[in-house]
Amino acid sequence: MSKEEKIDPFDKLRPSALKSSQAPEETNPERDRRVEKLIEVARSCLGMPYKYGAYLQENNGEKPGSFDCSSFSQYVFRQVEIDLPRSSILQAASDLGKEVEIKDLEPGDVIFYESTKGHYWHSKFPNGKKIYIGHNVIYTGGGNVIHAADNAELNPILQGVVEHHWDIFPKPYYDIVMVKRFIRD
Repeated sequence: MSKEEKIDPFDKLRPSALKSSQAPEETNPERDRRVEKLIEVARSCLGMPYKYGAYLQENNGEKPGSFDCSSFSQYVFRQVEIDLPRSSILQAASDLGKEVEIKDLEPGDVIFYESTKGHYWHSKFPNGKKIYIGHNVIYTGGGNVIHAADNAELNPILQGVVEHHWDIFPKPYYDIVMVKRFIRD
């Protein structure tokens, strides 16, 4: 997407634009169970500290002492048997998930942003897509997201593992790049 085509979360993520506010559709009970568990695990981490570059300990099954945004999503998805890559850019590029339109956002989807920090790796994306990923969050429904943040200088609430309404992200620091669904029907 070019800078002009980027999704503006302050204009495009209004509840009326989200699938969750539309008439209920058929659901997949197994997917719903996995999404509920994902969100439950994510919320069990609320208040944990942020540490850039935090890695998960291999094979010990215990909750780490701190997270960055990508290790947080990696840990939470691992609890529902989805093994995401370590970094946000590799999670966005992963073929484990399916890219979805923002209007089709559902709980459990991961939103990838540009931000004040980040990486690019253009060759990982098809069709010469120019992608720069700086942050990711997990959508929990009702316009809320949960993530590990280190942006207290932009907003004091953005420190550690937090859950809040999506519109708290300060513009122009956070532009949505893509949304991926890792828990599929």
